[in-house]
Amino acid sequence: MANNFMTLDRAKKEIMRLQDYVDLVESYQPKSIDQEIVKEYALTSSINEVSKRLSVSYEKVVEVISSLGKDELHKMVRSAYMKKTKHSRSWY
Repeated sequence: MANNFMTLDRAKKEIMRLQDYVDLVESYQPKSIDQEIVKEYALTSSINEVSKRLSVSYEKVVEVISSLGKDELHKMVRSAYMKKTKHSRSWY
């Protein structure tokens, strides 16, 4: 439990990091379907939800999200997606 204690300085840095992410997502202006997929995934963190909202296949959403990031938000979304799905992509 002691390892989870957050100092004031660390909390302030975390707030700044989160605010930067919020600002990035809110200001992101998609110019292509791939960028729309990236933004929707940033908003929902759900492949199924993105697929439904944008009427694209599940496979297309996975393809876009897991491809190399083309901008800052895409890189962040891909990184989060790869961490989230690491267990299902691991070879035992």
